[in-house]
Amino acid sequence: MQHDAILREYDQVIPLLQAFGDGARDRVAGWISSEPGLKLHSITARIKARGSLARKLARPDRTYRALWDVTDLLGLRVITYFDDAVDRVGRVIERRLPVDFVQSVDRRRTAEDHVFGYRSLHYVCLVEGDLPAAARFEIQVRTLLEHAWAEIEHDLGYKSPAAIPAAARRRLHRLAGLLELADQEFGAIRRELDAYAAGLPERISRESEAVPLDQLSLLELLDGPEARALDLDVARILEKDLGDEPFFPEYLLRMLASSGVGSVAGAREGLRRHRETILAMVRPYFTFSSSAWSLSPERMDHVLRGYSLFFLAHAAVLEAPALGVNKVERLTRLYRELDYPDDARAAHRVASLLVDAFREGAGD
Repeated sequence: MQHDAILREYDQVIPLLQAFGDGARDRVAGWISSEPGLKLHSITARIKARGSLARKLARPDRTYRALWDVTDLLGLRVITYFDDAVDRVGRVIERRLPVDFVQSVDRRRTAEDHVFGYRSLHYVCLVEGDLPAAARFEIQVRTLLEHAWAEIEHDLGYKSPAAIPAAARRRLHRLAGLLELADQEFGAIRRELDAYAAGLPERISRESEAVPLDQLSLLELLDGPEARALDLDVARILEKDLGDEPFFPEYLLRMLASSGVGSVAGAREGLRRHRETILAMVRPYFTFSSSAWSLSPERMDHVLRGYSLFFLAHAAVLEAPALGVNKVERLTRLYRELDYPDDARAAHRVASLLVDAFREGAGD
């Protein structure tokens, strides 16, 4: 009878819990988004299903005398990408919310190697507003890998390690170690990339050092004086503003690599050396692209940063030898690698037309 009364009370407060949960989720998401460099995979709120509550009240190992003895009627789940972000989210929660530290627990601090999925930072917080003063809600903070483990383990249906057959338990132990290592390695890779990005400006300033082109160094190159000046000139020729968005970095990297430009220093030197050739290519290229692909300046809101490097790739490919037939062959190889891997005839046709367009534009 006591459990029935608790369930009836729960039925009455569900709308209040739902409203509070939606608001709490949005507030926590806003607080976290204001933290520099702190990114989340997701944050969700859920109300405990009535059937789940009934099963919890009936457990023989627990005694619940009142509805608010159950602290997880409302739960927020905060999923981070990296393990070091869990502590940062925890500091935000502790700073912003009334935490019940007696009932909160850091479940990452465990010697049990089979509970990787439950290694979340687990807070119990006081509910403020229209609900009773005794009301509590829970916040779990965990990484994406920890969340995936917990979801799969939940789907397997084993609540306790003792319930899992021994052979499967051994395999889960091994898998827990692998996932913990993966979590640590993802965090280490992110920190390594951050350090790499931070050191790029100084390395690029020393032109004697060969800095390979990748997505991070490409963005530094686009901010450099050579690319910036040429991009502005391209925009001026097209009578458009230069935007902030880069020209499809992955495509641009493939194009530069295929044309033999593989380093930041090589690209900067190429932009200086081919400056006049690049500017002479702009109008003929867009005359051709308007006819062939309906890619005209009139359809562009602005010029993407890095168009100068797009033309640099063409200039590097066409630089030598001087014979037109050889230029077509070299440009055909470029377009086969990039746009027409399964259509050699189309690549050759585009290359031939572009070589003709560039020749006419140069007044040859």
